[in-house]
Amino acid sequence: MAPFFFTVFLLLLGCLLPDKALAFQPHAYSGLYIHQFAHFFLIVSLFFFAKKARRTRLASLKAWQYIIAGTWLLMLWSATTMMGHFLDVDLSEEVLFLPPGANIPLLRLAGWQEVLYYLLKLDHLIAVPAVFLFYRGLKLLRKNQAPPSPPGQDHL
Repeated sequence: MAPFFFTVFLLLLGCLLPDKALAFQPHAYSGLYIHQFAHFFLIVSLFFFAKKARRTRLASLKAWQYIIAGTWLLMLWSATTMMGHFLDVDLSEEVLFLPPGANIPLLRLAGWQEVLYYLLKLDHLIAVPAVFLFYRGLKLLRKNQAPPSPPGQDHL
């Protein structure tokens, strides 16, 4: 039990005394291939999960319909993120420029790749609904599995 508390203490201490975040790596590195493979593996895994769930009797339940829909959206999110990572490597540094007197760089849209890249950067518009669908499905499953309340008592 002591090693657990010591570990928690060290983690809290690390949160209270932050320094440089040295763990961050941009995607323009050799690990990009592994990262892209992880996206691909996620897509394949979710595909087989969705197909298997569709073939079971669970697919008729509303909760599982939400979960399966969330799975398809998460596959779409992973595919768009993969494309964004590929475009990220190809973008030149001249796309961003800092006008005189400005603090925030501006974006120069030179072609379709820059436009597509920044549209794909809006991946949260896919990821958030996917997670919400998972949440909604799990909430319905939990509600349906809750024990019935005794007669005469209101269920909160």
